[in-house]
Amino acid sequence: MLARGVHIAATLLACGTIAFAVIIAEPAGAKVRASFAALRHQLTVLTWFALALTILSGAAWLVLLASDILGASITDVCLHGGAWPVLFDTRFGLVWCVRLVLALLLGVLICQPATRGLQLAAAAALIALPALVGHAGASPGMAGNFHLVSDMVHLLAAGAWLGGLPAFALLLARARSEPGWDDVAVTATRRFSVVGILSVGGLLASGLTNSWYLLSGPRDLVTTDYGRLVALKIGLFAAMVTLAAVNRFYLTPRLPERSALRALLRNSIAEIGLGLCVVLFVAILGTLPPAAHIHPTPADIPPNAAFVHIHAPEAMADVTVDPGRAGTAQVTIRVVREDFSRFPAKDVRLVLEPPSPGSRKLERDAIEQSDGSWGVNGIPLAEAGIWTVRVIVTPSKGEPIPLDAPIVIER
Repeated sequence: MLARGVHIAATLLACGTIAFAVIIAEPAGAKVRASFAALRHQLTVLTWFALALTILSGAAWLVLLASDILGASITDVCLHGGAWPVLFDTRFGLVWCVRLVLALLLGVLICQPATRGLQLAAAAALIALPALVGHAGASPGMAGNFHLVSDMVHLLAAGAWLGGLPAFALLLARARSEPGWDDVAVTATRRFSVVGILSVGGLLASGLTNSWYLLSGPRDLVTTDYGRLVALKIGLFAAMVTLAAVNRFYLTPRLPERSALRALLRNSIAEIGLGLCVVLFVAILGTLPPAAHIHPTPADIPPNAAFVHIHAPEAMADVTVDPGRAGTAQVTIRVVREDFSRFPAKDVRLVLEPPSPGSRKLERDAIEQSDGSWGVNGIPLAEAGIWTVRVIVTPSKGEPIPLDAPIVIER
């Protein structure tokens, strides 16, 4: 949770600072070019620091995730290449690699003023791509795509507003000490206010959309751990919006008064503190199953078996590989509806793709058992690692339903 929280905060800071510098600071500082270089340098250093923290926290997140997936110690993951299967054989790892390249690219681009458009595009991609490895990225079908777009909008809006607040505070602090910066403070505040209004609108719309997918109803806000954290997040967001409204409608019209500038700086720092609390809740929420997606794990799973629950709108499958280690194994598949009633399948086919590229995948037709489950015996699992299990369910009527997910096979 800590690694996730630091990574999210660092990504927001890096991308928000870049957006603030390009969209707000540079246009506002056009009239004070001689003294604006110091602020530009501060923003560049802040961006470099945030990008470095993004890379380091991302690496920590990768190692911790690999340790959790593979059931290995952090030392084994770091010294014996345990992170490589997660890095190259999972969506998380591929997204991680792309974002690493983007972070390094941004570190170079911010030194080139002529690349401002490219900076904004790279920053937007860096901040939006984590949606692919979150709850939205795991949602299938057209509804899943809509949820994914909504989550990306949520991240972009958070980066533009929350991520830009530290840079805005730096500009206000410099405006208090630099003569002739009154117009800079007024222009920057008004431009950042517009960005804030658009961001709040984007956060509200995307937040409502995400809640529709992740909560089964308003009751979840008080009856589930996930919902209670969402409720706390909403409360903190409301407090931030209240401070932003005071800044917009009470303090901004009084600029460039010294008292208004001082109060605006103080409120911005308070917003940053509230925003960090929101980021912490987001990091925790990312490790919990959404309230709308909580399903009980079957109680009859053998202790040494590998198990995965695969969820799709049309059907769900519980896949058990016993034993869950390299060698010969038996696979049991239970196909059910959303309400856990038995799904009327005509045929079930199992496909297992090994972790090593180029290795031959295993395909077998499952045989229906007397208890309604489907079984495949004598599956030769040649190696340990993160396999991909794909269950193709053919219903009595309609098209086949593909269900797939990663599953960990131990040594």
